[in-house]
Amino acid sequence: MSRSSARSRTAAVFVTTILAGSPLLAGVVFEVETTYHSGSTAGRSTSSEMSVEGKNLKMEILAGEGGGDSAEKDEAIFRGDLGQMVIVDHRTRSYMEIDGEALKGVGGQMAEAMKAVEKQLEGLDPKQREMMERMLKERMGGAGAAGQDTRPPVEFRNTGERGDKQGYPCVRWDMFVGQTKMQELWVTDWSNIRGGVEVAGAFREMAAFYSELLDSFREMAGGMGFFNADRGPMEAFQKVDGFPVVTRSFEGGELESETVLESVTERDLDPDAFEPPKGYRLRTMGPQ
Repeated sequence: MSRSSARSRTAAVFVTTILAGSPLLAGVVFEVETTYHSGSTAGRSTSSEMSVEGKNLKMEILAGEGGGDSAEKDEAIFRGDLGQMVIVDHRTRSYMEIDGEALKGVGGQMAEAMKAVEKQLEGLDPKQREMMERMLKERMGGAGAAGQDTRPPVEFRNTGERGDKQGYPCVRWDMFVGQTKMQELWVTDWSNIRGGVEVAGAFREMAAFYSELLDSFREMAGGMGFFNADRGPMEAFQKVDGFPVVTRSFEGGELESETVLESVTERDLDPDAFEPPKGYRLRTMGPQ
């Protein structure tokens, strides 16, 4: 092949690469299945995926109560490279971006709203005021005066029990809220998961980000769907070094649900996988 022919072929490959758009990203995809054991969804199961690449992580979340693969799923996208969480609502074709600046704006709205509430409480008699303050406290998810968190502490205890789950060697951890056991997690080391060592940091950073959001914005934890979630499941990635292959959740001492890791695959991901869907409307935080 002549030099001119080689140069022409190289140029053609270069142009084709540009026209093809951004290259795919090498990522890791976790597929889990959750089976419900109580309530109206008892006996139903639903599967969901978590995709991870670099510092970015996307997970499917149920849009509401219910089970089955036909259940609607929204998405939570953690963009660690930007320090931002994106919540995608497919039903309304909209999304919300959560970061420090967004929290400041809604925090100001919340402060003004609380001033208005305090002014209304001043006109009530002592018994009515006490009742309203109790209702507000319950509504705010356990936040006390001046934003003080009065919820029971979350604790993860290594039981030392070992077992094989889904083909992974695991150690059992129990999660307690106060003195109540809420979860049982069978955890395997990240090195046992395909691509686990490379993506472990993304899970830890997402958990830390989520925890900071709750700490800085707990006054609204009871009033916003996403922030009303328990801290425990996310905190596990900070307190337990490994991936939970099996997670059993309890309510009132009874098994409520069981989530099992079904597969882990390394595959190419579209860079747009960690962006809000095109054509979706950006929603602001706070009252719509």
